[in-house]
Amino acid sequence: MPSSRPVGSNDGPTVHLGEYAIGLPDSTPTVTVVSWNIQFGLEAAAAAEALLVVPDLRSADIVLLQEMDESGTELIARTIGANCVFASLRPHRQTGRAFGNAVLSRWPLSDPDVAELSHKSVVQGHERLVVGASVAIGDTSVTACSVHTEVPTLSPPKRRRQFDEIAAATERWAPGPLTVGGDFNTITGKGVAAVDRAMRAVGATRASAAASTTLRRGGREFPLDHIYTRDLEPLDCGVVEGLSASDHRPLWVRLGR
Repeated sequence: MPSSRPVGSNDGPTVHLGEYAIGLPDSTPTVTVVSWNIQFGLEAAAAAEALLVVPDLRSADIVLLQEMDESGTELIARTIGANCVFASLRPHRQTGRAFGNAVLSRWPLSDPDVAELSHKSVVQGHERLVVGASVAIGDTSVTACSVHTEVPTLSPPKRRRQFDEIAAATERWAPGPLTVGGDFNTITGKGVAAVDRAMRAVGATRASAAASTTLRRGGREFPLDHIYTRDLEPLDCGVVEGLSASDHRPLWVRLGR
């Protein structure tokens, strides 16, 4: 990546920045947001190709990625011609590589920031975070945040605290138009409702509510991934089936601004 710097304390998160957009897209009255967990970032090249050619993905103004590392984020950003901000805390114990979230956009990105979430993984001992940046889409400034919360081996009260911390971070970063998306690891309707409550407290609603589930495992479907928005009008949403880049299906929403 072209540059990197620590955010916060010396042992806190590190954010990496990249500028790969060439010119600006044509301005439209809509904003398309894609959220995708790329399993350990292993198939970044396949994900980049999908984001470049799949109709519901290729027009994305904002792409929110999870389980990424620096090199995978840079590969995707270069391939689709996007600016990017990536943040992680430390290498994942299973892979030995950085494990974090990214915000990408063909529009200018500025003011990146990171919020570390409370409570480590019960199994891996790994921390989670949310990374945010301001996206200048024409005359609209949208705060975009990529989220990855802990899996349900963490107790419900601790997971609800993570949801509340995500909402609080968005309030700290900026008022106005907002999109928050990612892997919330909500395997039940009760979990989804808990995220909904936390985000409603900061005026955001689930723009992806009508989309289908994003993960199939053991013959069951799970609603793990969501996109929330504030001061942007939900127009359409969906998931893309049949891609091999991840165990998660990419989720997209189209918003009016």
